[in-house]
Amino acid sequence: MPSTQIAQLPSADIGSAAVSSRLLSVDVFRGLCVAGMILVTNPGTYDSIYWPLKHADWNGATPTDMIFPSFLFLAGVSMTFSFAARQRRGESATLSARHIVLRSLGLIVLGVCLNCMDLLTLPDLRLPGVLQRIGLCYCSGGLVYLALRGKRPPVRNGLMAATMLLLLVTYWSLQTRIPVPGYGAGRLDQADNFGAYIDRAIFGVNHLWHWGGQMWDPEGLLSTLPAIANLLLGILAGERLTRTSEPTTSLSGRSWFQSFDLALRGVAMVLLALALDPVIPINKKIWTPSFMLLSGGVSLLALALLHWLLDGQLRRWLRIAATPALVFGSNAVLGFSLANIISPLLGLLRIPTPNGGFAAPSGFVYQRLLPWMDPRNASLAYAVLFTLFICAILWPLYQRRIFLRL
Repeated sequence: MPSTQIAQLPSADIGSAAVSSRLLSVDVFRGLCVAGMILVTNPGTYDSIYWPLKHADWNGATPTDMIFPSFLFLAGVSMTFSFAARQRRGESATLSARHIVLRSLGLIVLGVCLNCMDLLTLPDLRLPGVLQRIGLCYCSGGLVYLALRGKRPPVRNGLMAATMLLLLVTYWSLQTRIPVPGYGAGRLDQADNFGAYIDRAIFGVNHLWHWGGQMWDPEGLLSTLPAIANLLLGILAGERLTRTSEPTTSLSGRSWFQSFDLALRGVAMVLLALALDPVIPINKKIWTPSFMLLSGGVSLLALALLHWLLDGQLRRWLRIAATPALVFGSNAVLGFSLANIISPLLGLLRIPTPNGGFAAPSGFVYQRLLPWMDPRNASLAYAVLFTLFICAILWPLYQRRIFLRL
């Protein structure tokens, strides 16, 4: 009887993959996150979007706000499998650290290069970004995990949890205690929070988020501190799964126990986040500690559900249905990169529209569908078509077991 760790399907580290024996649920979850990222960033028009597909304007959270932190969480989960395999091969700590740093640098460089695809704002190249934050979190979390690998699991996990708490407390203290020139201390709006001030001082206003007045950036440096905690939480979840994934005669029973354990912790984190919200508002754009707790709890709950459905129950039809998610999950960074390359290039095209004007493909499809659909449905239809288009590009690679590593 195979263990719950074994899934005869490709798996991925941060976004690339190799055939390995890792949890199918992790790959499916990653694929859903990548597909979700592509879906919410490519509507027919941003003027007509269902609220779950939008980010919260400032305080509060939507389902879309859970996508990016889940990706960081999964990077941490995958790291436990990757490090365990490297340790079994006898790889030295120096080589592992070198791997972490080089992969992190690769993600950061790729992220900056993808920002160059925004041709209209190229003179004011945005320097922070999604992949840049992933790279920083992967490097920081990976080196912490590597430093603690020699300790007993209870000690290692306790120190990991303490590191998470230290990151959250340090970040919130800096945000609320240090006065910002011209604004004072404890301000949490877009321009006057301490993190925004740090980003303006380091990057300059011309190289920040182009759609927020360029006074702040949602992937800024300071707010990366609590985002590292999301990755460390993933490491703790991965440790929990690998520590109890020995071969057993009751695969489904083991999976149920693991899923229940993860779900219980997830519920506790969500409740704690909601309790803190009146004091520390839930806010993704500055990644408040309460947002870290909420998004971390949601990630645990999602992984618990997928782990129960896919890793232990042996429901073949579910695994077949999960194939599109695996297509994205096995080449996650490639899928994300293709979307960020193709979307702006399509934006340069102009197609005659029914009203006699010209529009990019997104506007063309949107307007053609309007006579038959609600504006939000027409906008969503284009986003779905674009996501399926990226999936169609990745599918032959998945079938041939070609997984591009960074």
